Amino acid sequence: MRMAARALRFILNSAILLVVLLSVAAYMVYAANGILDEVEARDRRADYDRYIVSTATAMVARLTAEAATGEALAAAESGPAASPESVASAEAAQPVQDTPGPTASPTLTATEPLPSETPTPPPSNTATSTPSMTPSVTPSLTRTPRPTAELMLAATATTVPPTAPPTMSPIPTNTPRVLPPTPIPTNTPRPSPVSPAGGETEIVYASLTPTMLLATPTPTLTPTRTITPTPTYVIEGTYAVPVLTPVVPIPERMPLLDTDSDVVNFLLLGSDTSGGGVGHTDVIILVSVNKRVGSVAMWHVPRDLFVYIPNHTMERINLAFALGESSGYPGGGFGLMRETILYNFGMEVEHFARVDFDDFMRIVEELGGLEISIDCAIADWRLKSPELDKTVEDNWEYYTLPIGRQRLDPYMALWYVRSRMTTSDLDRGRRQMDALRAMWYQAREQGLFSQVTQLWPEAVEVVQTDMTLTDVLALVPLAVGLDMSNIARYTGTRGVHYIPFLTPDDGRDVTLPNREELIPLIQDFLTPPTANRLGRGTVRVEVQDASGYGIGFDRVAVDRLAWEGFAASIDGSRAEVRRDLSVVYDYTGQTKGGALDDLRRVLRVGEGQVIVQPDPNRTVDFRVEIGGAYNSCVYGSAADEINAGPPISTGTPQNIG
Repeated sequence: MRMAARALRFILNSAILLVVLLSVAAYMVYAANGILDEVEARDRRADYDRYIVSTATAMVARLTAEAATGEALAAAESGPAASPESVASAEAAQPVQDTPGPTASPTLTATEPLPSETPTPPPSNTATSTPSMTPSVTPSLTRTPRPTAELMLAATATTVPPTAPPTMSPIPTNTPRVLPPTPIPTNTPRPSPVSPAGGETEIVYASLTPTMLLATPTPTLTPTRTITPTPTYVIEGTYAVPVLTPVVPIPERMPLLDTDSDVVNFLLLGSDTSGGGVGHTDVIILVSVNKRVGSVAMWHVPRDLFVYIPNHTMERINLAFALGESSGYPGGGFGLMRETILYNFGMEVEHFARVDFDDFMRIVEELGGLEISIDCAIADWRLKSPELDKTVEDNWEYYTLPIGRQRLDPYMALWYVRSRMTTSDLDRGRRQMDALRAMWYQAREQGLFSQVTQLWPEAVEVVQTDMTLTDVLALVPLAVGLDMSNIARYTGTRGVHYIPFLTPDDGRDVTLPNREELIPLIQDFLTPPTANRLGRGTVRVEVQDASGYGIGFDRVAVDRLAWEGFAASIDGSRAEVRRDLSVVYDYTGQTKGGALDDLRRVLRVGEGQVIVQPDPNRTVDFRVEIGGAYNSCVYGSAADEINAGPPISTGTPQNIG
């Protein structure tokens, strides 16, 4: 009996000891994993910041070597023959890179897709009135090994006659453009703003006058030149040095911007193609989702923003996806697009989604049309019917879409988000974000988010994305419970955040990012809603349509206020008084400051149109009666940019489409 008790005690003690040892081991593993995660995060941040120091890396070394080689060749050719000493000095001037990256040969090939339906209007102060119809060009790079300095020197010494003076060609164009012949436009009367019958319309124009910079001829280069190391050539050492000298200096990489761990960034892309293909990425919208506070921010990136595309050169950002696909960059088009955004904006992007023209129209068709609030009347050429031949001029009409609540079919929805004849690319980005918000709202109201599992196989046939069903399901609760006032949009301003610029090689009209102004905008985009915006969400605003037109001015005003953070509601009752000018009833008694000033600014209501009626028992803080002259347009039309004809070409057949 005693032996049995002793054996039982031994077993119990052993079991307790084993449990203690396992617990200690588990804790040590947990602690070690935490330490390793912290070290990995710190090393990752160190890697990001390591290359930001201005250290004139591979490019300066290569350019210095080229200059030394040119001097040696010039000295060798001035005599009867190249001496061994000069050849040796030229060879010694060529540095050896420790970590050479992949390089691209200077051979560029371009394919010429069919031009889009909407032409790019010429600047208002150009010398000719002929509109330019520039086809889309998608460059593709063919990578070939770069010859060594010894081979280059030997080949030059054996093929160039001693009496021929060395010459250097001007900097070649990175992206050649082919301009098709364009017809001389006919005199078409400019459209006048359309207003409902019986009401006065106050039109606010915000014309954008670009600063025209004349392209400077490229001077003749001499064979000897001195390269001074400068921080403008600093690029991260893991990237390949551009084969061609960039037309503008490559900027230093943007420092990584701190983000909340609950923030997930998405990249929404739209290509200018139909039926597949890569093409240009003419829609670039970054979406930042803050899962902790339940907010969403959208930022439209201009397609013509001139940035550094890693492993390539300075180019329009809308070429990054195509270059990633054609050059075999890790991760393809999205991989290079993500690296481009990281380098130039300091933002990490987790996921992407991409559609073309056909995909977008199919989504709109599945939603039953696009129900959207038009707060800016827009005019442009459109086909009288989507089935008509685009190459026949009589099939086009100059159409004006007035403000109000509209239901657009798939073709008109695409027309709305693409048109920029009478506006600008920034205004087009604003309309694209309007359409995205409207599509989300319709999907939620139709209960589509609860059917994600069933709809996912069909969705991946339409949308190209790296997201999985699990990734999407994790966002469904936020999409269902999100309030429209918690969706913010950012665009930036031409001349402030984006500086107009004409490239010196071929005069491309692009914009350069102004980092001093752009960094604060990106930081606001990545952070949760400000206290000022959160305060507007607590203000109770009621909106009634008193215009008498019955075209949804109340809904347009509510959607416009939501972009500013107001959670406004609609009073659907019939207005007792028909108004021409909008009126704001202030029941708070605060005649100036705070929410009232914001309401007046957004809805463009004059100080004399505010009626103060303090009410301690109020159910709403403000009541807005929208008049017939309502116009909250953010961007107006630029009449001097209107082309005189429909978007077709009468040139060679390959230019028609």
